[in-house]
Amino acid sequence: MRSLMSLDSRELTTLECTWCGRTPPPAVFGFKAVREGEVVGMLAAAPASGLGGLYPDASTVIVQAWVRREDLGEQIGTQLMHRMAAAQTHRRVRTLVAPGTYGVPDCQHLPAAFLDGLGFIETVPGAQWRLDLRTTLRVPQVVQAMTDAVTRVLRPGRPAPANRSRSKPA
Repeated sequence: MRSLMSLDSRELTTLECTWCGRTPPPAVFGFKAVREGEVVGMLAAAPASGLGGLYPDASTVIVQAWVRREDLGEQIGTQLMHRMAAAQTHRRVRTLVAPGTYGVPDCQHLPAAFLDGLGFIETVPGAQWRLDLRTTLRVPQVVQAMTDAVTRVLRPGRPAPANRSRSKPA
């Protein structure tokens, strides 16, 4: 069983990529996936405002991400990215930015197919992808909250019927 844990900037400086041995460039926060006491994956990020460069306002930049070779294919990277996106809604972040590549990926340039599969949109051809959190996270949360509220009002304390006919009486 694995778990995802948050990391601060101090903890991030101690985690080396299992592929290349690099520690994250200036990162402020992140998440790690741990199984049986071993780190099997990590995702590090920083606010764009602290990195310089051409990034949208109110964005977070993924500066490093990796999953151990023997743990590839277990959706660890996807889970780390989902956790990062969810955490950013509390920070008023509008966009996640990730460096990517169609070539050989590394811990600082994620595979383009991976980013595309998560809903990122390529904004700088072959180099940068963005995920708009306003459309991918907040709307579904609001819709779910409204659905739950309506359900509570219409059926307080009663379970929903298993099969309900919607036909009009004759």
